[in-house]
Amino acid sequence: MPAVFKYVMNHNVMRFAQVAVRVWGCSMDFEHSEVTALEGIEAFARFLTSLGMPANFEELGAKKEDIPTLVKNLCCGNGREGSISGFVTLTQEDCEKIYRMML
Repeated sequence: MPAVFKYVMNHNVMRFAQVAVRVWGCSMDFEHSEVTALEGIEAFARFLTSLGMPANFEELGAKKEDIPTLVKNLCCGNGREGSISGFVTLTQEDCEKIYRMML
């Protein structure tokens, strides 16, 4: 999730900055809200690591060569038609970029 958050953060930086302040106790940088947003994402990543969750592909046991299969399963599995929707709709290309951020 931290890689996804970094990838989509610019769609609503203030939303991520607010979470950083309200949930993770970060100080708000009103002149550079993206700095606050990134601090919050990093705090979230540290929290996940503290729970023993894998932080990257290596810790997960996945490899670079797995990315095309992972993208296909994510975007085209269960009747999806090449994208996934949520806070931001992500195309297969977006998903591949996010997976590559996790290498």
